[in-house]
This record gives sequence, C-alpha cells and structure tokens, in this order.
Amino acid sequence: MTEEDNDSRAVYTEIIEVTSEKCELWMEKRTCNRVPLKRANVDKFKNILRNGQFRTTHQGFALDWHGCLIDGQHRAAAIIETGIAVSAQVTYNLSPETFAAIDGGRVRTAGDFVAQITEMKQANSNVYAAALKILNNRAMNLHWTRWTSGRLTAEQLQHLMLTWPVEEERIVRLVSKGKQCHASATGLVAAYKIVTEQWPEEIADAFFDCIGDVSQEFIGKDPRSLFTNTMINVNRGVVSRDSVQQSAQAIKAFNALVAGESIGTLKKMKMGGTKNIVDRRTGEEVQQEYLADRYPEVVPRTLNVSDVWLGAGATNRE
Repeated sequence: MTEEDNDSRAVYTEIIEVTSEKCELWMEKRTCNRVPLKRANVDKFKNILRNGQFRTTHQGFALDWHGCLIDGQHRAAAIIETGIAVSAQVTYNLSPETFAAIDGGRVRTAGDFVAQITEMKQANSNVYAAALKILNNRAMNLHWTRWTSGRLTAEQLQHLMLTWPVEEERIVRLVSKGKQCHASATGLVAAYKIVTEQWPEEIADAFFDCIGDVSQEFIGKDPRSLFTNTMINVNRGVVSRDSVQQSAQAIKAFNALVAGESIGTLKKMKMGGTKNIVDRRTGEEVQQEYLADRYPEVVPRTLNVSDVWLGAGATNRE
C-alpha cells in the first residue's frame, strides 16, 4: 500500500474492550515508538485498574496506519501486567508523524524524538539531542552561556540531524572517551562537529580517538594527554556534564595539537561579571565590569598540520 493510499484511509475512533491479549499485540508493533516506559506511570495505571477506578474518557489508545501503537503504551503495559480488561477509546489510521505531537504518558524529551527518528539507543540519542541543542544555539549566534537553553521540537530535530549528522558508532566512541577521562560526552560530540566544520574527520580523529586511556601512550605535553588529565583531575572521578565548557577545552587542545604548540593548562571560560579594583588616582575601590570570555575558534585549515604532536607524515593526512 502506498503512502497516498494510507493518507486516504479515514481516521476513526471506537470504544472497544481492550484486553491483555490485544495490548500484547499492540506492544509488539510498538517499534515506531521507542520512548522507554516509565515504571512510575505503569504502576500508577496498575493501581487504577486494581482499584476499579479506570474510566472511559477521550484518552485511550492510538495506532498509526501501520498498526503501531503511538499513544497509550503505559496503559497497555498496565493491562498486560494485571490482566484486567477495560472499555476504552481506540483511534486508528493516524499518520506516523502524529507521534511527534502526542502528549503521552510522559513528556517527550528531545532524546526521545531522536531515538524515534533514528532508532538509536536511548542513551546515545540523549547525548546526540543535547549536542544538537548546543550546535543549534551556536548557529543562532547566541552567547555560549545560553547554548544549553531552550527546547527543540521533533520537526527542528529532523532538520538539525541533517545539518549535523553523527553516526551512532561515533557517539558510542565519544561516550566511551568521556567515561575514560570523566568528560561530558555531549561536549565531545559538539566539539567534534565544530572541529569537522574546518578539518577532515581523519585529522579530528587524531585528537578525539586519542584522549582517555589511549593518551597514556603519549609523553611530554601532548595536548591529548593534557586534556585527559585536566578532565580527570578537575572532575575528580565523576563524569562531568559541563558540556559547553568542555567542548571549548577540547577545541583549545585540538588547536594546540595541529599547531604543534604547548599549553600548560586548560582553563574554563569565565562568565561576565564585575570585580572590585582600586582607582590609582583616588585610592578608592570601585566596581569594574568585564565581559565573558569568547568561545574559541577552530584554527583554519590554512595552517600546515604540525608533525610535533601528530608525527611525521601528518601533513599528508588531508
């Protein structure tokens, strides 16, 4: 059946007896709705069923034209676990895109939508969605202090994934690197995409694949070791969620790597504020405002790739 045929199928709603057997069939076809079940919501509906408090209302179950359950999965799970049948409204033949607009048993997060669109595992889609928010706010010329703010719709996420595509395998690798050096995986994904706006992936990989445990193979002040040790020492054994700051620190270390420069420390960017200074003329203490630090730019590809850190032949890697 073509999509045009599906479009022409009428959406309709009926009140039927919803049994555990019917719910099991629906849940088997829940492949298009990858939002994980929230145990608290399932338990809430189980208590309602056991106490005889379930009522037939406008809220029930919804299936798309493929038979995929796109709303009502928490109610269905509760019916399966209790074996208690109910009379409920069931709506059929909705467009699969309706999933993005449904307010189901819990609020959909950006990670939920990314998981539904890409079929990524939920943990990876959460990291990717958070990185997309940072990249989007950066592209909108917002100050870096606001890059983690706001919410993205399913439609925005679909567009942003085309703008900044990242394979799940890459996200898994960066999540692993983040765990090894206690750094934010979201920050690493964002930094990776910012770096690869300027440099080919194989050059970016020379930095990102060599942080964490691999950095122990390097000696001296190799920026990959410096980034790893900075994250471990500052975050003290706990994986940090300071995504924007650590994306900036990763970019600073990458810049040093390709430029062959030594850096002693990787400090955080300072936010704007005021400080007290002494006026030399009057001796009085006055307040002086200062601006927030700028987010670092990636060094351009016009730079010759240094063999100081990358090794001989690095200039031919482009």
